[in-house]
Amino acid sequence: MTLPPELANGDAAGGSLNTRRVNRQRLLEAIQRSGPISRADLAKVTRLSPPTVSALVEDLLHEVGLMYEVGMGTSNGGRPPVLLQFNGEFGYLVGVDVGSRTLRVALADLQGRVLARRQVPTDPAGGVAIVDQLCAVVREVFATTRRDPAKLYAVGVGAPGMTDVHAGRVIRAVNLAGWVDLPLRDLVEARLGAPVRVDNDANMAALGERWQGSARRVSDFVFLALGAGVGAGVVVGGRLHRGHHWYAGEISHMNLDMRQWQADFGDRGYLESHVGAAAISESQHADAATIITAARAGDARAIAVIDQLAVYLGTAVANIVAVLDPALVVFGGGLSHAGDLLIEPVRRVVARIVPNMPAIGISSLGDDAQLMGAVYSAVETAETRLVAWLGATAFPSRAVGRTGTR
Repeated sequence: MTLPPELANGDAAGGSLNTRRVNRQRLLEAIQRSGPISRADLAKVTRLSPPTVSALVEDLLHEVGLMYEVGMGTSNGGRPPVLLQFNGEFGYLVGVDVGSRTLRVALADLQGRVLARRQVPTDPAGGVAIVDQLCAVVREVFATTRRDPAKLYAVGVGAPGMTDVHAGRVIRAVNLAGWVDLPLRDLVEARLGAPVRVDNDANMAALGERWQGSARRVSDFVFLALGAGVGAGVVVGGRLHRGHHWYAGEISHMNLDMRQWQADFGDRGYLESHVGAAAISESQHADAATIITAARAGDARAIAVIDQLAVYLGTAVANIVAVLDPALVVFGGGLSHAGDLLIEPVRRVVARIVPNMPAIGISSLGDDAQLMGAVYSAVETAETRLVAWLGATAFPSRAVGRTGTR
């Protein structure tokens, strides 16, 4: 939770409702950032008066349970101070990465700390069957970890293909049967009883990389997701850029050969028809993992295949750089496991085409980028709920506050 600059110092101005919300929010931020921390130190950090801090702690500690006491601090001559810690398990979050072959679920606390994971093969039946599978796995994770599913606060779901974030709808996922105009958010919310945020997998990966990966201090970057499909998550000025029709980053349809401008590549598009997982398997009679293993062993033919893939990808990156001028381009997904075998030739191709080279590298989160982005989207949703509560005249009781209803 981040305060606006005008409210960052001292007691909040304005009406009592706004004051209460801002002061509670400031206190929670300080505890999340600096805890375990004493009441006296909270007053110093937040610049709130000691009586205000005491009243807020009474609200958040005893009335609601958003923090707890963790022991005694060091005494400076008087009584040792009681230390306070944010209660991350006041509620739980779920991140979901829906892949064409694998469905992954992470259970996290309110601060995004992952408590448990589960991975299963994606139901080949497609359609709503995958939604049912997703929700069943979530319930299983709660059961096996003995956490209360009634305390589920928010869910983030990364889905392949074009996604209308506002409507929570998958417009089209080429690599998942029956995922056309699928109201994914509504379907999952109806089954799990918690608010759900849906975005495409490349955007989720970009969020994950910015939150915990190599783009943590980068405001302008592009995440290239290279798996069954090919897509990009575009971050401009620290914010995801999705485009007017939710089409930003759908680079699978980028045509790199004007001689084929009239060719019909179907739903895959030109680029995916050359560097997507299915295209590689069809043309090479081997999957990307097998080719990468052979290339690392020095197989000349496998190295040549990766070099050719690098030409397509490097040219695509150069086009992206010419339009967006990102500081960083991050590769993720199965093909990125080639590491420098792929990245070095990509860099050479890009350098030959554009004058200003961005940094180009592999995701530091590996295959977790999409999943961590989904967790982070749930963190944001949960914070929105908490901020709304912070402005309430009185907090809901613990029982009501943990029902998972919206």
